[in-house]
Amino acid sequence: TTPTQAGSSDFSGIWVADHAEMNVVAISGTFLDSDNQRSEGVAGGYAPTAGWEAGFNFPLGDTFFLTVGFADGGGDSGKIATAKPNGDDQTNAADVTLHASDPNWWYIAPSISVFDNSAVYVKLGQASADLKAIGDVTGAPNNIDGDMWGIGTTTIASNGLFFKTEAGAIQYDQFTITGIGGTSTNYVEGDPLVGYGHVSIGYKF
Repeated sequence: TTPTQAGSSDFSGIWVADHAEMNVVAISGTFLDSDNQRSEGVAGGYAPTAGWEAGFNFPLGDTFFLTVGFADGGGDSGKIATAKPNGDDQTNAADVTLHASDPNWWYIAPSISVFDNSAVYVKLGQASADLKAIGDVTGAPNNIDGDMWGIGTTTIASNGLFFKTEAGAIQYDQFTITGIGGTSTNYVEGDPLVGYGHVSIGYKF
């Protein structure tokens, strides 16, 4: 006897899903003040998100298929980091809290079906998010884009319901915030790296 093996036809078609994520954010940053004094450090935090996603699975053979999808991470992800530059412990004038909102990403996921109606995949995508700085700051940070990598599994039932688990990372582009502490020549640069764990439940039509 041989084990039952799912084929690409079991996964092919349009699908929709709800998802939840836990994101761990690390930002390597540099603060430059008006006296040209530079301080460096790493700030970060946790950012849970939840949203929806949709896509299409294209069969490429008996067991291979390609997923093309879009995911929306919801609205305000909340505070992801607070920067506290050195030498500012007394006044906290340069402390800035960074918030992220509206995360979303496009991606492709080459997949191979395995036993028991399950598949494994790798994900490659492009992510984006909006940033907002809260504190004594006159400038606004630029919104950010980044490269996404992930690996995960999909398990599908005969009625079209499926369950995904995934882990991965997003390396975002650098952002800049000017006007720290109300001084136009003070600025912060940061390079955000996000690690995430992702679960989704959906339906394939």
